Amino acid sequence: MKIPWLLPVMLCFGRLSSAADLPAAEVRPIREIQTASTVEPFKESQVSAEGVVTWVDGGTGLGFYIQDPSGGLLVTREQGPGPKIAERVRVRGMLARGDFAPVIGRAEYQGLGPAALPYVVRASGGGLLNGSFNGERVETDGWIRSAEMTDATTMIGLLDSGASRISFRISNVKTLNPEKLIAAKAWVRGVASPVRSRGTIRQLVEVQLLVNGEEDFRSEQRETASPWELPTTPLRNAFQYHPGQTRGERLHVRGKVIHVADGVGWLHDGDAGLAIRGKEARNLKPGEQIQAVGFRDLESFLPVLSDVVIRPDSGPAITLQAKDMPAWQLQNGLHHADFVAVSGHLLDRIETPAAGGGRHLVLALQSPRGVFTAELNTTSDTKPIEPGSLLRVAGICLVQTDAAGDPVGFKMALPDPASITVLEPAPYFTVRRMLILLSVMLGVLLLAALAGFFLARRNASLRAEVRERQAVASERGRLARDLHDTLEQGLTGIQLQIHGIGLSLKEAPPQTRDRLAAMRQMVQHCHTEVRQSIWDLRAEALEHFDLGEALHRMAQSHFLGSGIRVEFKQQRGGGHIPGLIGDNLLRIGQEAMTNVLKHSQAGMIGIDLTVASGSVTLTISDDGRGLADRSPENKGGAHFGLVGMDERAERIGGRLSIGNRPGGGALVRIEVPLPTTPSLSNKPT
Repeated sequence: MKIPWLLPVMLCFGRLSSAADLPAAEVRPIREIQTASTVEPFKESQVSAEGVVTWVDGGTGLGFYIQDPSGGLLVTREQGPGPKIAERVRVRGMLARGDFAPVIGRAEYQGLGPAALPYVVRASGGGLLNGSFNGERVETDGWIRSAEMTDATTMIGLLDSGASRISFRISNVKTLNPEKLIAAKAWVRGVASPVRSRGTIRQLVEVQLLVNGEEDFRSEQRETASPWELPTTPLRNAFQYHPGQTRGERLHVRGKVIHVADGVGWLHDGDAGLAIRGKEARNLKPGEQIQAVGFRDLESFLPVLSDVVIRPDSGPAITLQAKDMPAWQLQNGLHHADFVAVSGHLLDRIETPAAGGGRHLVLALQSPRGVFTAELNTTSDTKPIEPGSLLRVAGICLVQTDAAGDPVGFKMALPDPASITVLEPAPYFTVRRMLILLSVMLGVLLLAALAGFFLARRNASLRAEVRERQAVASERGRLARDLHDTLEQGLTGIQLQIHGIGLSLKEAPPQTRDRLAAMRQMVQHCHTEVRQSIWDLRAEALEHFDLGEALHRMAQSHFLGSGIRVEFKQQRGGGHIPGLIGDNLLRIGQEAMTNVLKHSQAGMIGIDLTVASGSVTLTISDDGRGLADRSPENKGGAHFGLVGMDERAERIGGRLSIGNRPGGGALVRIEVPLPTTPSLSNKPT
């Protein structure tokens, strides 16, 4: 048999010459060389060692082990004849770390003559697996689990040594029969060599004993009869005590295959179940009825029949039916490998790709005593099941144990999708839906909070703007009152004084009277301008005054000292007057009053404001001489103020009528419809 793990290492190293004369001064103990390979950072370096050849690869001759009093080491080369076993040699080559243990590669060697083989050390299976005897000659014993010939002179086998599985390889086989060695007690002497390590962490996983020949192998046949000739043992009694049992004793069982996964078959005889492991177990199909012979083993403190040999079973048919059991009863560890059914509410499901194709489904189920899982490997997609559904799952109960072997839980291995039955569908308000609903509500609350935040900022800005406008309006009102109470009153007094002076100077020269008239006209003009400015200031603050009050105050100011009597009436029916309408009505009223003061020669002016739910009407009348013709051809020109009134009425959608009233005098009437819903941008007047 070739040693696959040696070939890549051998091809990495150079030539060897048995004729080389290697200097003895460079020789270092093997233990010292092994220690050098562990120094960080590591670099390949040339080393020399001397020892006795303990094993030579008979297939290629390109690798051999040497051993000195401090330890053993693998040496590899590419070409040339190799040394002989029990020959003392001196080697020189490049030190490499190897997959697990250091190796001297690209080696040259010099034969120094025959020598006695190193003393054989007694080793257990556990000591071999932890690497304690790597490269050294050891002897161990155990029960042979399997054996086969790989070629005419090479046999490989598996030894159960101290609850560890150690493989061995015997060269130069002449008389050994592998079939007769199974279940025999054996003593094996050879060189401990690493076979497989775990990735880059260089952790030893498998070790093999390299045996030079039949002289290093001894066995004792312990089976007095073939286990196939013995009665089958019920699976429930397979691991119970019986006198004289040993680890090398094989067991004969029968049953029907329920499930196969990860190289393990699950067998059931209608009463109890058992896991079976071995090369032939990988090829089993669910539903097959078989007989099996194997060794009793424990994996994680749970029974398994290892290294089984399988034959078809032609005995009575076995009928299988899953036993319904509560989850708490499966947690006690007494139903491992049983074919059972258990119910639980689905909490979640995880479906992932499985090795070699297909899908791996894991269901998390809630029982009254806790949570357990059910696992299924399938080649097709499974039907979606909503979380919250009550399921019944039928399959193999796999007990889970802690470091002391006590049961801590269980999981279910399901043979096929038909093993899942929905007993009750999920209620509408499942945990998932409640979480979704909660998420939506939180989202709505977050949006509401954001809207409230931005609305609060906008309201704060509006309040600041309102406060500023109120302050401006208050200041404009104050200025209007000050002008009214001081400058306007003073101008009125001056106008009255000038009028009195004019009456007392009837016999004054014409030049004096003309200058006095011009002065009176200038004062009257200033009075009019001041009054206009006062109401311009007050109009900006309309949102803080009632429209009727503003019209009344305006009339009193306009006709102060003119001898014209003001009659004001107001009727309110609850309607709201937007700011735009109120401002234009005030301007129209102001223009109408100005016309009465300038042109009517009236003794009375009447102001009537009616506010209804759907409209507002303003009527201004006087008892003066009335208006001239307002036909289209006479509009405009001298009546520019009337045109402005028309434009304002049109702007706010009102109907304006200007004419003479019965009995004499002018009549101005405007009716404006009010909006049914107040605008946020308009303030009441």
